[in-house]
Amino acid sequence: MFTKRPRRPEPDPDSWGGDPSSDDDRRSGPARMGVGAQVYVLDSDDDPATPFPYGPTGIVVRAGGSAWQGVSAIGGSARTWWVEFDSPQIDRDGDGPVTQAQVAERWLRLAPLA
Repeated sequence: MFTKRPRRPEPDPDSWGGDPSSDDDRRSGPARMGVGAQVYVLDSDDDPATPFPYGPTGIVVRAGGSAWQGVSAIGGSARTWWVEFDSPQIDRDGDGPVTQAQVAERWLRLAPLA
């Protein structure tokens, strides 16, 4: 038989990272990879096998595939994201320039907050 899991208590609003005097009701948590995330691709200094050796920056515009199906993309089969680059890029093989590419999540890092 199914059992009902107990609900976890809500965290204190002060721990959300927002201004407690603010009227903004939205909760903010740790940044996550997803549509709208500002990212950079690892450069060749971080990993010599990177698909874009010059470490381009961009924004995630859509998911690249599903965990339920094998997805082949630059970087191998894994969870992937379509990244729109800030400027056209040449890949490791010299192909391009491209303004968007499907990139495996293993090559992506969230851009630091300004």
